Amino acid sequence: MFDIKKLKENPDINIYSKKQEIHSILKGFANQKKPVIIYPVPFNDEYTTSILKVKDDTITVDSLIPKSGNLKMAESSYLKIAFKFSNNDHFFLSKLYNYEKDGDYFVFDIYKPIEILSLEKRKFFRIEPSISEPVIISFFYNNKYIETRLYDLSGEGFSFLLDFPLEKYTVLENVKIKFPLGLPEVTLRLEIMSNVRLDNLKYKTGAKAINIKPAQQDILFNYIFKRQREIVAAMKGTV
Repeated sequence: MFDIKKLKENPDINIYSKKQEIHSILKGFANQKKPVIIYPVPFNDEYTTSILKVKDDTITVDSLIPKSGNLKMAESSYLKIAFKFSNNDHFFLSKLYNYEKDGDYFVFDIYKPIEILSLEKRKFFRIEPSISEPVIISFFYNNKYIETRLYDLSGEGFSFLLDFPLEKYTVLENVKIKFPLGLPEVTLRLEIMSNVRLDNLKYKTGAKAINIKPAQQDILFNYIFKRQREIVAAMKGTV
């Protein structure tokens, strides 16, 4: 079972909301004839099926496996749906539009989603900087100097909190990342990949580095490995 709100906070999530994008993803997945996972809410049990047809406004899916899910599907308030496509995990919400029943066999029409969340497989693990020794990110945006702490980072991606949203695919030039632990500062180009409004009214902003140089990535890895050792030591009670 997945949580859409938490998924949207993940900087590795891409959100597709254009009708053409959604249709292309669903059509491409349906052509592969691979299984899709459906969670009928409020029952929250997991069932497997396949997409039979992608229409303009609805999706036709086959009878659920195990078949006990068919009645739950028919009685559901809404649906959580997950599938793997192009090596990424995809998620969306939908509702039942109509169904046909022939004995124990069902065919369901569900509404096309208004958005699909795609979770990119990470090349690198992420790590959170120490609160007492933060990693600082700074840049200029609309002639205004912005400086804040990194929320987390990996070998090529970062997330940080802002008081305002940055438009997806915005490119930030000359972004400075200042590390503790005696490591040198790096200057990068970043592309904004996600913005999620949190309960504290901050925006968790995800970004990835553009054409990062090997020497710059070495500094990132150096920090990540040092920070990882700190975390492991703290978990063992030695720090």
